[in-house]
Amino acid sequence: MELEFRSDVRPGDVSVVEEIIRSTGFFREDEIIVACELVEERLEKGKKSGYEFLFAEMGGQTVAFTCYGPIPCSLVSYDLYWIATQQEFRNQGVGRILLAKTETDIRNSGGHSVYIETSSKSEYESTRSFYLRNNYLLKAELDDYYEPGDNKLIFVKKLNS
Repeated sequence: MELEFRSDVRPGDVSVVEEIIRSTGFFREDEIIVACELVEERLEKGKKSGYEFLFAEMGGQTVAFTCYGPIPCSLVSYDLYWIATQQEFRNQGVGRILLAKTETDIRNSGGHSVYIETSSKSEYESTRSFYLRNNYLLKAELDDYYEPGDNKLIFVKKLNS
């Protein structure tokens, strides 16, 4: 698998991000809209948006992406807002490679820690397992955060210098 990476955000990435997210079958319509709005905000404001993107491409096709950024009022902490892989490329190591490259970019930008939030719903078990396999620690659980019975889970990884 020959992956190439790019961090420049292009106008066509709005539809690419939407397609990738829809293919996973995980996200509600309002969540898909938010992901697309983050791409639009990055296109409109550039780095001032606070959103960084990293796209993984294979054979000229974008197959996965991350969206991340520094946490406001923190000097060394970053949020990973999104990581998603096109359904047909899942379970092939794309996400693991993309996450490692994203962590390297965060570290090179002065980041020491990465925070990730996700759902406690059963359909997110593979997501939680992915974070644990990549050395993230579950640090907090907020009951009934998204809706009754759907807790917010917060994972953290300290990046080595």
